[in-house]
Amino acid sequence: MRRQLVRTGMRWLLLAVGLACAAPFGAHPALAADKAKAKPAAAAPGASDEKIAEDLKAFCRKWMGFLETRERDNTRGIKWQAKGTGMAGQYVGYSKEYDCIMKERSSNGTPVATIVYKEFVYEKAGATKPEAEQAQPTIVDATEVTEIFRYTKGAWVY
Repeated sequence: MRRQLVRTGMRWLLLAVGLACAAPFGAHPALAADKAKAKPAAAAPGASDEKIAEDLKAFCRKWMGFLETRERDNTRGIKWQAKGTGMAGQYVGYSKEYDCIMKERSSNGTPVATIVYKEFVYEKAGATKPEAEQAQPTIVDATEVTEIFRYTKGAWVY
């Protein structure tokens, strides 16, 4: 069998060229048997349900940590506007409470999970900008968010 490297854009592709490739794909008995044995990609080989569940807990904590950082950044980037009674500004924040739920595996056996939390639009207001910056935020809108994840190649991914 002869091997050949072919550049496709920025990547290299290894082509194996031989007599078996002359027949249509799947016509060769060995290729047909391999194709029949192929299973859809599921969880990482050898990953137990307990490990997958533990990985999910860690993934959800990390996800909520990202949201905490985003909220902190949002509070630093408030765009203040003059209102009739002074200054006001809004930012997006997130609940500290969340539900991290393992779902029934998908039809191909891939573990699936959701994380449910609330997204809030907060407003701070005051007679002056410094007063508004120090004010306790009030919630002006709330939305329940559901994110869906899958477990593939040994890790939870979005």
